[in-house]
Amino acid sequence: MIILYIFLGLLAFLLFLAMLMIFIPFKMYIQGTFWDKNPIGQMDIFWIKYLLGARLRIKDLQHIHILIWFLGIPIPIRLPLSKDKMSKKKKSEAEEGGTVENETEKMDEPKGKESKKKNSLKENIQRVISAKDQISDLWNKYKEYIKKIFVSYVTFSFEYLDAELGLKHPAQTGKVAGILYSTLSIKPLKDVNIFWDYQKPSFNISAGVKMTMKLYGILRTLLKLYWTYKKDLKNDN
Repeated sequence: MIILYIFLGLLAFLLFLAMLMIFIPFKMYIQGTFWDKNPIGQMDIFWIKYLLGARLRIKDLQHIHILIWFLGIPIPIRLPLSKDKMSKKKKSEAEEGGTVENETEKMDEPKGKESKKKNSLKENIQRVISAKDQISDLWNKYKEYIKKIFVSYVTFSFEYLDAELGLKHPAQTGKVAGILYSTLSIKPLKDVNIFWDYQKPSFNISAGVKMTMKLYGILRTLLKLYWTYKKDLKNDN
């Protein structure tokens, strides 16, 4: 009985947590930097910042660092983005060793296989075209639901922008700066700092964006979309 009570209490806690997650906004903060040809990116995804969330960070294009926290307990994970050079060399050597045998086998292949490959390529292209038409039809039919999600329940906020820009010629840099400042005068943005380099071409940028999602509205809209889609299927049949 004690084990049953513990199981029921844990189930009730998880249901309560799921209900809170539906009604408390879900937030995402993305910031990236490309400065001196060194890309750095970080994405924070959290429901309640110090209770449940995750952080993904890329520093050197070699590894991705993931930090997941649940009830304040951090769980670090490190995943490689690129394989070792030695494994690549071994693969290349193995492929080179099998090239002679593969070439002899290709010479023995009948010409009929080439025509089959061409036919299969045409069929794949036709499938892609038909799938594209189906997706466009579905979009035109149910785009109002998707628009409602991004208009009513997903909000984006611009946090900051720091940039250092420069073109080959100082005159071109001045023209771009004039166009940009004229557009910013029409619709000014806060926390935007742009520095112009008139001596050499350069492109350095650092920016941050915040996104807030209301899960209850998104789920309700997706359920309506599913019900209308099922009704349309029944009517078509």
